[in-house]
Amino acid sequence: MNHDCFYPSIWLGSFISKSAFDSQSKHLNELFGVLDTIDDCMLPSRHPTTLRAYCAACGTVTDMQLTWHYCATNAAGSVHPAWTETAACQVCGLNSRMRAVIDYLRRLLEGEQGANYKRVYCAERTTPSYPVIERLFDKVTGSEYLGDDKKLGQKSLHYKGYPRLVRHEDLTQLSFAAKSFDLVVTQDVFEHIPNYHQAFRECARVLDDGGMLVFTIPFFFDQQVTRVRASLRADGQVEHHLPPEYHGNPVSNEGSLCFQNFGWDIIDDLNNNGFIDARASLYWGPWQGHLGLPFFVFSAIKKRPA
Repeated sequence: MNHDCFYPSIWLGSFISKSAFDSQSKHLNELFGVLDTIDDCMLPSRHPTTLRAYCAACGTVTDMQLTWHYCATNAAGSVHPAWTETAACQVCGLNSRMRAVIDYLRRLLEGEQGANYKRVYCAERTTPSYPVIERLFDKVTGSEYLGDDKKLGQKSLHYKGYPRLVRHEDLTQLSFAAKSFDLVVTQDVFEHIPNYHQAFRECARVLDDGGMLVFTIPFFFDQQVTRVRASLRADGQVEHHLPPEYHGNPVSNEGSLCFQNFGWDIIDDLNNNGFIDARASLYWGPWQGHLGLPFFVFSAIKKRPA
């Protein structure tokens, strides 16, 4: 029996649209009220603290570090940590959202179709998640976006952290042949791609029939429509529609511009660009170091030809 069999599942439900989510508002509001109370009891102060929890990524129980970096105030005026970015495992280094993705992938492997997921593409190579994913699957290919001056598919020596050869790829024009992979995984990437619809189509192209896309994004569950913060003009220059927002970048100290804040229409965008059965899976579970809510892992299946 696997060690983590003793821990309850962190997955609370899956939703295919805002209307499906809103239709459960009474029950979800009751649930969130309970979970909020638990979260509050587990934060003794605004200072960094630890939470003893099980890590699904490395299979250890450890004191996860809860910090207040990137904290924000919610609509009710309460100050919260950036829940998805904190609770880092002190053994493998993965934060909450990274470990949620690993838990999702592990359960995918344990399912009826698990044996079908052998060839995996990760739109990351230098993050602490990559070696964990590499241990889960038979064949894993990773890459980073290294800049317009690099050739697609080219490997360059990259020095951030420690030297390694890193493959350059652009999710809107991947160098891989069609049907090269059974699974594509991205973590907080699509918000940095102005033409994310094209990125979805490219992910679908390189997936084999029935393959799956699994990803995380900063997600605004109260929005139906994605809010565009910036776009690219025809001359390639960035046009800002809202104050610039930058997120961390594993291969650059300058950060990455956020082009959009996603709403529930991302489900339709996936279903209209090469996928079916797109859904947002809700998770929470302090026994695995997941606090705060509501947070989701997204997935979609490559559409089979008619």
